[in-house]
Amino acid sequence: MQAVIINIFIDATLHVLATLGGVQFTVQQPRLKTDAASSGEVTGVIRLLGGVNGSVALGFERGCVLQIVSSMLGEDIRDLGQDIQDAVGEITNMVSGQAAQKLGDVTPRIEIRPDVVLMGQGAIPGQTRGAAVIAVPLIGPAGRLTIEVCWSE
Repeated sequence: MQAVIINIFIDATLHVLATLGGVQFTVQQPRLKTDAASSGEVTGVIRLLGGVNGSVALGFERGCVLQIVSSMLGEDIRDLGQDIQDAVGEITNMVSGQAAQKLGDVTPRIEIRPDVVLMGQGAIPGQTRGAAVIAVPLIGPAGRLTIEVCWSE
């Protein structure tokens, strides 16, 4: 079941980024993550509630998020400011919506809610202490985005 849910979020993320930013990513080998810090400089967090306690985090490296947001806005964005934070919030909302449609068919008891956008590499809210965190790197032309999935039932 966990693999199915992870794949739903991978597919949703790939779809949203291809649609919004015109950027294609290659999915890399998932790994078990051992630290609590975000994998990216900008991270959109989605809460998982109702029967589970956890999160899905989209951690963007600097070059990756700058390219995506520049493409979304049609202008050259060079700084990690409010435009980036707002755009990652919108990406997170859209990924949540895409995932919720498919997740309802698999397990209707899980509720998805966009939560917060973190600027910098801090700890991710919702990553449950003692629960496994699966990190799935996605490689694009300007860098990496890592999807981190964590929950306990």
